[in-house]
Amino acid sequence: MTIWFHSTILATGLAATVAVGIAGAAVYNGIDIPVAPKGDRLPVAAPQIATTYVTVETRSNGVSVLSRMPVTVQAAN
Repeated sequence: MTIWFHSTILATGLAATVAVGIAGAAVYNGIDIPVAPKGDRLPVAAPQIATTYVTVETRSNGVSVLSRMPVTVQAAN
């Protein structure tokens, strides 16, 4: 029983290693295997402008609600 159990774990690990290797190779090479090509990956997005938030607390009997509101920056002359 012990040999069977350890053989199953070893075979699962080997199959997972081979699958990850094939998928990783398909990302870099245009091989003809049914895995996701380079164009199927998520695009890299540009970082958004940093927004400042302020926390507003609204209280009533036994309930306190916190809300994050974006701060509008106005020029002070």
